[in-house]
Amino acid sequence: MRGYGIVTTVIRCRRLSVVLLVVLGLALSACSSGPSQVNAAAIVAGKSIGVDRVQELVAKAVKAEPAAQVLADQRKLDLLSRAVIRQLVLHELVADYAAKNNVTVNEEQVAKLSADLSASLKPLPTDGSVPPSAIVEQAVNKAFDADEIARDYLLLATIGGVAAASLAVTFDFIVIAPGTAEEGSGSMRDKATAKAKELARGSVEDAERIIDEEVKTGGQAGKGETITPAAAPEIAGSLLFGAPKNSVVAFQPNAESGGWVVALIRERATDAKSAEQPTPDPKVATVLGPRLLQQSVRDLDVRISPRYGVWDIASMGVAAEGETTGEVYPIAGAGAP
Repeated sequence: MRGYGIVTTVIRCRRLSVVLLVVLGLALSACSSGPSQVNAAAIVAGKSIGVDRVQELVAKAVKAEPAAQVLADQRKLDLLSRAVIRQLVLHELVADYAAKNNVTVNEEQVAKLSADLSASLKPLPTDGSVPPSAIVEQAVNKAFDADEIARDYLLLATIGGVAAASLAVTFDFIVIAPGTAEEGSGSMRDKATAKAKELARGSVEDAERIIDEEVKTGGQAGKGETITPAAAPEIAGSLLFGAPKNSVVAFQPNAESGGWVVALIRERATDAKSAEQPTPDPKVATVLGPRLLQQSVRDLDVRISPRYGVWDIASMGVAAEGETTGEVYPIAGAGAP
């Protein structure tokens, strides 16, 4: 926290943190230093999302969803705090994208989905049988206005649906997985990030040569692959479909497998609709929608207070430092993407 009286402030914040842990079970202090403004949990386009607002919603979620007490007992309310911030940030991103691209939804559909959502939010078991992720999702849905949740969901589905039928990405790739030459020591995440940085360090041609060598030596690598969200629904929400041309992405397609993909984005076409392209499953639109806000994160300069973690561009959410699930790096020698 910047400003005068820093010693007194730090002491006061430590005491406040203890109070919050006792009263709310929060794992995160409200007085850590913010991105650039005091008491900001996040900043989007210069607009501050206050810590007080986040704490208010977390308290509301805990009260509304009895199973959230399980999170408090397990000292996992930080998961709920991050999910609340994600929803607040996504709301701003959706509103900005919709306004700039003239995306609208039918208000009657919003009202119907809102009513259906409210009716579906039955209390979850409090015996610890429900996974934390499910508790967090339901608690967040109960904490926010149902109309807002429904409207943002339908806007994202509309955004994703428009793109699903015409988006195609061409890329070169290297797979880093247990048993591959790239495994080495350290985590798969570290190895994938290091390889992505290596590819992005020089020119596009330099990156191509590195991938060529991987192919030549029999590595799990390939060149010139083209995919569409409809043809690859299982990764429709991945960084591949949101990263710009001449960038390198590193991401984990499946948390269970442990492997990572490092890809050089060669082309990103938004007018690729053809007779051969399969009709997208409606579910594709719902996972693709948030991915299309990826550029908005950069344009609106989304920043998260370190007390909560960092913005994870791969999951389009908030993650603890060191636990992000993917990265995007522009090719240094290719200019700004």
